[in-house]
Amino acid sequence: MLEYLLLAISALGMGYIPFFEIYLAIPAMMVAGMGPVSAVIWAGLGNFAGVPTILFFYDQLSKIPRFQNWLHRMEHNRFRAKIERYGGIMVLLTTVFVGVWAVAAICRSLGMSRRKLMLTTGVSIFVYSVLTAYSVQVGLDWFQS
Repeated sequence: MLEYLLLAISALGMGYIPFFEIYLAIPAMMVAGMGPVSAVIWAGLGNFAGVPTILFFYDQLSKIPRFQNWLHRMEHNRFRAKIERYGGIMVLLTTVFVGVWAVAAICRSLGMSRRKLMLTTGVSIFVYSVLTAYSVQVGLDWFQS
């Protein structure tokens, strides 16, 4: 039980950290012995936690010079115009490429509703988490054969 708890905390933490997100957390946890369903749940929850963090602490983070520069870089990336033009459907598609932190910052600065942002990023994280876990499982099965 303690081992599972440590893996779950690790998955949450890795999923939460920008640039690691689900694409490192899920494979790392599955290689460490966590099942694919648990890896998807814990890493997905950790990854999704970045959305409320940006939504609720955006104003406070933007007052800190280091975070202000970081938020500015995330808000003005190449996908901003596409998200601005296509809205939620583009959030579903670009979260995988840009990352949930950048998507949340862009959508926050564009004024997208919290509900729409949380729903679209949640669906996107779930779909890409399942696809990642499936790919890793197929690779592990092939490697063990």
